[in-house]
Amino acid sequence: MKKVLVVVLSLFFVLSFSFVLEKVSFNGLSSLSEKDLKFAYEDYLGMDVNDYAINNIVRNLKSTGYFSSVEWEKVEKDNVVELVISVVENRKIEKVSLEINGVGLIEKETLESSITLKEDKPFSFIKFKESIENITKIYKDNGYLVSNVFSKNKDQAFVYVSGTVGSTEVTFKVTEYALYDIEFSGNTKGIEEVLSDIKKEAKIKEYKDYLEKNWLLRLFDSEKDYYPKLSDIQKVYQQLSKYVYFSPYTNLQFLEVDTEKPSKKLNFVIVQNTITREPVYIQKVDIAGNTLNDFSELETLSGTFTNIELLNIVQKVKSWYDSKEYFIEINPKLENGIFKVEVLEYKFGKLNIDGLIRTKEYTFDDLIKVKPGDYANRNSLRDTYVEIYKTQFFEDIDFDITPSSTDTLDVTLIVKEKEKRFNFVGGGAWGPPGDDRPWYEGFAAQMQLKTTNPFGLGQTIGLNVSLGLTNKVIGLEYSIRKPFGKPVIFGSTLNYSYKNDSLEDVASNNFDFNISLSTLKINNNSFSFGVGVNYKKTISATPTEYFGANVLVGYNYENLDDLIIPTKGINLNLMGQKYFKLTGDAPVALKVQEEFSLHIPFNNIVVASRLYASQLFQEEGSTIYNYLNGLNGLRGATLEGNKTLLLNNDLRYVLKENTNMPFYVALFSDFAYVGEDYIFDKWNYSFGIELGINVPMFGLLRFGEAYYNDNWNFFFLMGKTF
Repeated sequence: MKKVLVVVLSLFFVLSFSFVLEKVSFNGLSSLSEKDLKFAYEDYLGMDVNDYAINNIVRNLKSTGYFSSVEWEKVEKDNVVELVISVVENRKIEKVSLEINGVGLIEKETLESSITLKEDKPFSFIKFKESIENITKIYKDNGYLVSNVFSKNKDQAFVYVSGTVGSTEVTFKVTEYALYDIEFSGNTKGIEEVLSDIKKEAKIKEYKDYLEKNWLLRLFDSEKDYYPKLSDIQKVYQQLSKYVYFSPYTNLQFLEVDTEKPSKKLNFVIVQNTITREPVYIQKVDIAGNTLNDFSELETLSGTFTNIELLNIVQKVKSWYDSKEYFIEINPKLENGIFKVEVLEYKFGKLNIDGLIRTKEYTFDDLIKVKPGDYANRNSLRDTYVEIYKTQFFEDIDFDITPSSTDTLDVTLIVKEKEKRFNFVGGGAWGPPGDDRPWYEGFAAQMQLKTTNPFGLGQTIGLNVSLGLTNKVIGLEYSIRKPFGKPVIFGSTLNYSYKNDSLEDVASNNFDFNISLSTLKINNNSFSFGVGVNYKKTISATPTEYFGANVLVGYNYENLDDLIIPTKGINLNLMGQKYFKLTGDAPVALKVQEEFSLHIPFNNIVVASRLYASQLFQEEGSTIYNYLNGLNGLRGATLEGNKTLLLNNDLRYVLKENTNMPFYVALFSDFAYVGEDYIFDKWNYSFGIELGINVPMFGLLRFGEAYYNDNWNFFFLMGKTF
């Protein structure tokens, strides 16, 4: 025991004896410089080190993979301790290249930048493997099903990454496979039509169809669309899960096909679920556990049934629940001549919210459609997601659903609060000044600063500034959702504007202050009420000054999937506003607005239309102008009249998934009428193209060119689409 203790203490003394490391030098470097290796030891220079630290330095050097041998020694000279490291480099690589066999799903430059094995450096297997893994990760991050030479199941992918090592050359290779066909084999008898429907519903492009097209049709198609992503494969499995015919033993094969470009086909080897192997006589069908539908039409069935006919009965039960989006389990079985179909209808249990840091739960809890004790339904989850997303409080929203008992599902709502709380937009614009005004009066600068939920209390705070040569506007806005937990939305705005009309020699200052209260949505319906005051002073040959007031009432029905770039749903908005005179020549008038918009999606293509109208009935006082402009305008123009009618039509290509900056490109046509009454004697129209990008920190920016009145006009808008 004493001998062991002496050895341990001696070893500890030797390894623990420290010295100040003043210098590190290398022997044997050829392709590498000492600068390339400084990372391994720079943290130890000038420090007290021991053999443990030296071993770490050596470990760092070996981790590069550049050396076949690394040895070291300490040299003490003139009270300076130098660490001398002798290395043997691997052979030098003179050329590193990348070959892509396919259509180039990822830019070659992007893939090359991820290669860490460099030319004119020693070969490193560690860098070789790291480069392959980096290329693999890029494809995987873009949603592709990818494997590489180090993967366990190399063939189960549509992108394969490998590499070859020569004496002085390394070549990385990427093979991209198109999806040639989806086929089904195995036990498909009796479900041929179902399998055909699955292919149609999955809507996955097959490369064999592309190859059959002539050169002209290929011009209007993208070959890259025939290279499937993981989400495409999941679509097929999602379709399979809708049916009761398929056993868990159904498996998938990836089979290479000889075509002009590398291709594979997916072969699903079907194994059907088995209730009976032989036809069986059934006295009756008994559906048990069903409380949402009685299925009386099935319970009258009797006779001799095959396995597929029994599965068809089960499928009818499942299809009904799926159509209503309920969570269920079905267990069919034969028992004494009775075919029992036991249904387990899940209910929601506990609801937990995870991820809240500063946001108070009460600011959005009314939007949660998941209620404990309700039958578990996917619509409730979807509606919860959409409505909470619209608040713009959170960067990400997800659900975790776990069984807590035989028929209960607990739900955890997982939210991620936004790290960037402010949106800023600034820029300049020019538009025709009109009325024979000089061209330079068309210039204006715009700035918008907005923050949503900065303190977790559901507030929105905004500053809007527009500075032109003849018109200046500064606006403040504030709103809060459910203040102190009360079931309302409070809002207020304060605006100042200055207008200088050089042609009329008139200048005006205008202040507006408005407050509003809106009800929370109930079955997509909400009401709003507001009051406001207005002060205006005009400086001219005959100066005027007045105070006015207004009251507002509105109704809104809205079930859009998004308030910024909607792709589905409708929006109906009705508003009436009454103006009163307090002093001076304040206007006395009634203004009414109606708006209806409709969005119909076809995959990434969205057909959108909006009908907007406003009517101004002025009795006396200073003139109120009823404009069609901005978000409620004919794109490329500003129009004015007591009666307005506007029709906006968009054909949009929208990309919102798998991107940090959702955007759309739209072809549009707008039609508008303005006048003192609805006599429709002259219609205005514009058409053109618009690009909208939802930029983090900036919000939705809309740019476009509109052909109006025989001219192409550039326009720039900030905010949501209609």
